[in-house]
Amino acid sequence: MLSKESDDELCRHLVSAFAEVFPHLLIQGGADEPFYSAPKENAKATLYFRSNYPRSLLHEMSHYCLAGEQRRAQDDFGFWYVPCGRTQEQQEQFEKVEARPQGLEKAMCDIIGIDFSPSIDDFSGRPPSDSFLQGIETAYNEMLTNPPPTAKKAIQGLSYYMESCC
Repeated sequence: MLSKESDDELCRHLVSAFAEVFPHLLIQGGADEPFYSAPKENAKATLYFRSNYPRSLLHEMSHYCLAGEQRRAQDDFGFWYVPCGRTQEQQEQFEKVEARPQGLEKAMCDIIGIDFSPSIDDFSGRPPSDSFLQGIETAYNEMLTNPPPTAKKAIQGLSYYMESCC
């Protein structure tokens, strides 16, 4: 288990594990905000995660794994983003698209032995909705039993890395 390591060490391990599975993807920490830069002519795709924060890395990898080929050809997977201060409708839409990636993120947190907590990316003080929490659990169970191909590669690669290194 890597959970007792510093965030810097844990991120280095995670980047190494994912680099073995996805050699065509550069993974870079230290970003002020997460971002995915799609592959360009003569340049690999780059996944930027926040600071040295392992959960940010896992979350962004989850988006990568679930984005599909067409979305991975677009910067930031072609997703829209409305910052904190969303309307109720915008928050509900956010939760609909975030449940599945957070279900995969939760599965990866389990593999490496760190805590998972849902993120509604909203500082208004309102709690996550019951439907969002249920969506995460549904996606989590899917990732454990029948993950899509790229998510399966990430889960298997991360599991293998954990068995061999830790």
